[in-house]
Amino acid sequence: MKEIKPLMAINILCVSSMMAFLAVVGPIIRELNLQEWHAGLMVALAGVAWVLLSRFWGKKSDYYGRKTILIFSIFGFFLSYLFLAGYINYAIINPPSIIISLIALVFARLMIGVFYSAIPPVSNALIADKVEPSKRTSYMASLGAANGIGMIIGPIIGGALAVYGLTAPLYVAAILPLIAVVIIYFSLEPSKKREKTKEKAIHFLDKRLRLPMIASFFTMYSIVTSQVCLGFYILDKFHLTQVQTAKSTGYILAIIGVVFILTQIVVSKLKNISSHTWLVLGSILCAIGYFLVSIITTQIELTIAFSIGTVGLGMLMPAFLAITANSVQEHEQGVAAGTVSAAQGLGIIIGPLLSTMLYQIKPEIPFIFSATTFLVLTIISLSYKKKEAIRC
Repeated sequence: MKEIKPLMAINILCVSSMMAFLAVVGPIIRELNLQEWHAGLMVALAGVAWVLLSRFWGKKSDYYGRKTILIFSIFGFFLSYLFLAGYINYAIINPPSIIISLIALVFARLMIGVFYSAIPPVSNALIADKVEPSKRTSYMASLGAANGIGMIIGPIIGGALAVYGLTAPLYVAAILPLIAVVIIYFSLEPSKKREKTKEKAIHFLDKRLRLPMIASFFTMYSIVTSQVCLGFYILDKFHLTQVQTAKSTGYILAIIGVVFILTQIVVSKLKNISSHTWLVLGSILCAIGYFLVSIITTQIELTIAFSIGTVGLGMLMPAFLAITANSVQEHEQGVAAGTVSAAQGLGIIIGPLLSTMLYQIKPEIPFIFSATTFLVLTIISLSYKKKEAIRC
């Protein structure tokens, strides 16, 4: 698939753009005299947009072509981000009322989520169009590695450019999706448009997608749980100062980010292992890793435990994406990818809410709960793998 390199490039650019905002959102919220829950509202609404519109974009790409939808959505992403940067720049110089700032920021972040929600499902559907079933896990892993790189580069861009002002990272981040549009225009071949049929679109609970949707939800739920709870866990477990906690959290997140990328690269190279096998192995390692997190006593043990779980996550993501593509027909690829992507968005919404509630009961419980969900996923995956073997 010759389009994989430009597809990886646009995902690195767009994910970096999304993550750059997170590096400066705290100072911006304080600068505009907003409250912490306002930032949470902005992130949550972006997740809601992801859930509600992933299927919509996937279905539209089935009919109008992957390239057309990618160009339209990423250009909309660029315009929304540019509005966000421009408003914050204005608000810092000429502070408006809190309610106006809140409405403007929520609107901008919501529109960013609306347009960004097209990129994952349409990218995955494009791979499904171009790659034979046996090799899809490998290509999905390459795309996952690109997303992992973006997750690391984005905060670095945000933090490094913040010395030039809080809006400098946002303007740079806004340019990244525009570069992605140029890459798409010149690098991707036009997709064939399909005629609309009278067939009903894939139902959200279509039995063919149950396994990848469950895996998708558990995976994203646990990733968000780690991101939300890690800082609190380090603070309470090791009784560090806030500065020490911030350094330790950043150190661990950087390490597991690298582990995630390396795992995806390894999976992309091992083309002869089936997606169901990766799903089982990934579920087992996630269950082990998150259980070990709940019983660690040192920061080194915590890093090792999270790394084990992250290896599992790196196996799971390309596996359930490939299973999604292999479970449906050609004309259903977009809406199927969107359906599973919506399950990820649901994990982004539920993860912070449930994990923080469980954390208040006892700090170890969110991680024990994640380990338990992956144990359940292991059992479910083994049953599906057995059925797959019988069919073969």
